[in-house]
Amino acid sequence: MKPAETTEAILLRRSRFGESSFVLVWLSPEHGKLRTAARGTARRDGGLCGRLDLFYHAEVLFVAGKKSDLHSLREVKLLETWEALRGDYVRLLAASYFAELCDLLSAPGHASQGLFNLLMRALGYLCRQRPSRRSVDFFESETCRLLGFGHSGNALAAIEEHAGRIPSNRRRLETMIA
Repeated sequence: MKPAETTEAILLRRSRFGESSFVLVWLSPEHGKLRTAARGTARRDGGLCGRLDLFYHAEVLFVAGKKSDLHSLREVKLLETWEALRGDYVRLLAASYFAELCDLLSAPGHASQGLFNLLMRALGYLCRQRPSRRSVDFFESETCRLLGFGHSGNALAAIEEHAGRIPSNRRRLETMIA
């Protein structure tokens, strides 16, 4: 049996896996995008109930998958919940866009310390104030810089060229910020 590993991570995406489980996608500084199966957590009495919400910053304990990049989640220790995001739709929308962008552009098994730090700073910023066009442009530009693809002043076009699409929340967010 493989030994368990511990890493700091931010929850980017959560989707149902069967009746009582979730597949969770995390961004970790050491592992990049990290996919974990959280079995039995969708039940109210599940052991990790209440610790698996979007954007939560946590220390996660997981066992690496034997045949795939889907790992088994064992423990979650919450470090930050970013509670201020949940009281404002525009802040939540911006956080969702940033998380979706990180998910789209990061890869499993590739260290992402810079991208992780950028997302941490962005979530902290959004807890203090609403997003602006300038803050969204900055996040996109820094993401391009950190991941090593140039953008010649148009980060959004560079992201679309690199990933083949722009996250869907971007258009909604653009209509709501000044």
